[in-house]
Amino acid sequence: MMDYIAEIEGDYYEGTQVKLRLMTPPPIILKFRIQNEASNPPERIFVEDYFNSSTRIRRGRVYRIASGINWSYDRVTPRPLSVPGQIPGMPPSQFVPCNKVYVAEDNMSVPYNATIILGQEGIKSSWIAVMVERVVSLGLVVTLKAKTFLGVLPDVNRDALPEGNRQDILLSLNAVVDAASIQAPQAVVDACRNAASHMISAKFPASNPDGKKDLGDIVKWLIAQGKLEKCTDAADSLLYLSSPA
Repeated sequence: MMDYIAEIEGDYYEGTQVKLRLMTPPPIILKFRIQNEASNPPERIFVEDYFNSSTRIRRGRVYRIASGINWSYDRVTPRPLSVPGQIPGMPPSQFVPCNKVYVAEDNMSVPYNATIILGQEGIKSSWIAVMVERVVSLGLVVTLKAKTFLGVLPDVNRDALPEGNRQDILLSLNAVVDAASIQAPQAVVDACRNAASHMISAKFPASNPDGKKDLGDIVKWLIAQGKLEKCTDAADSLLYLSSPA
C-alpha cells in the first residue's frame, strides 16, 4: 500500500490511502530535485528522517505531487479544525480540504553520486546521493552526503583542480572535515597531513612523482627547490604537521 503525505491547514499528515495521522513533531520538508534531470520533472519533496552535522549525512524519503486523492473526516487523526461548508469560498464536502497531497515516489531513478538539490530556488544546498533504497510501500529512502564542507573548510573550486588529482584531493579534504568534528586531535593532524600531501603533489608533480612520499619529504623537496623559504610560516607549519606523533 502506497504512502502519502497531505498538507492540511498548515500541518502535515502521513499515512495510506485508507487513513492519515498527524506528523509529530512537525517534519522538516524540503523541495527535492536531481541536478540536470530531464525537463519538467514532477514537484518532489524530501522528508528528512535523520541528519548528522558531524558526518554531513542526511537521510529521508522522497515523495511526488499527487492529485485526485481524498480522505473523509473520520479517516484523519486528529480531525482538522475546519468543518465542511464553513471554509470561505468552498462548498460543503465530506472530504478533508487538503492544500497539497504527495505520494511516495515509485517512478524515479537516482543514480549513485548524483547531485541532489534541496530547498527553494535561491536558498538551496547541494548533496550527493550515496545510497538509495526502495521500501515495502514502493517509495524511495535516499541517503545524502553534503557536497560542501559545512563551514569546516572553505568550499573547493573543483574545476580548478587538476583532473588527475581531483578525486584524491576531494577525498582527502572530506576526511579532514569528517575527522574535525568527531576524532581525536592526532587523527585530525593525520588527515591534514594527507590532504596537504595530495594538494602539494598536484601543484608540484615533481615533488612526489610516484605518489608515495610523506609530507615531510615533500616539504624538504619544496625547500631544496626554493619553492618555500625555510623560515616562512607556511613551511614551519607544514614541517610541524609532518613531525611524527
